[in-house]
Amino acid sequence: MSTTNAAPADLTVMLDELGLSVSALRWRELLGSPEYSDFTPEQLLREVIEPQYIETMNNRYKTNLRLSRLIDKSAIAENLVTNGKRRYNDDVVRQLLTFRFVEDRLNVGVYGVTEAGKSYFMSAFCNEACRRNYRCMYVDYCDLLDELLVLSRREDLDRYRKRLKYYSRIQLLFIDDFAISRYSEDGIKILYHLIKTRTDLGTSTMFTSQYAPSEWGRHLSDEEGCYGKLDGIRRRLTTGYTVHIEKL
Repeated sequence: MSTTNAAPADLTVMLDELGLSVSALRWRELLGSPEYSDFTPEQLLREVIEPQYIETMNNRYKTNLRLSRLIDKSAIAENLVTNGKRRYNDDVVRQLLTFRFVEDRLNVGVYGVTEAGKSYFMSAFCNEACRRNYRCMYVDYCDLLDELLVLSRREDLDRYRKRLKYYSRIQLLFIDDFAISRYSEDGIKILYHLIKTRTDLGTSTMFTSQYAPSEWGRHLSDEEGCYGKLDGIRRRLTTGYTVHIEKL
């Protein structure tokens, strides 16, 4: 028996050296199991690899979730179905949950009145995106613009440009409460630059808003110099899907 298992036992060392400690542990368990000889080569390979794979994916999910800045980590996609409290356009939601819109470089607008569940909806999508290993971030609209505005007004413009580039390159950016506050021309210029750059790079944005795109003009800014930029923001950001949440 010891001679037969000598070579297989060497695999434990190899797996440990490769940093595959979970697979190494499972391999040791299998070597001492009476079921060892009953496995086909494919079954044996799966028995060794699957536990390591599951742990790796779980750790990656936890890292993605931490980096995403998501607050409501309890929100789950399974709850995004029409029920006694809320009505969704369910066909669109099911399609979005394939995350094909990210591969197609499209955006998603989520609309509804106050307390309709827009933030929960987007939190659930962010949670699921982290699970599927998309690089994503969840930000509040005002926090995002305020941060970039402060950086743009400092003398160190390199830091501002780096931060703008950072947000532009996030594969899937979640913006909550879009258009909730009015901004000066400087703020709208930053927003325009961010949305335009994200469009050019092909990164996707999911956002929530109480207001329809036709109303954005008076909610984003009341300065005349912003009109052209507002149109450019609306045209680019609404390229994609629309989700309406109706509070029952």
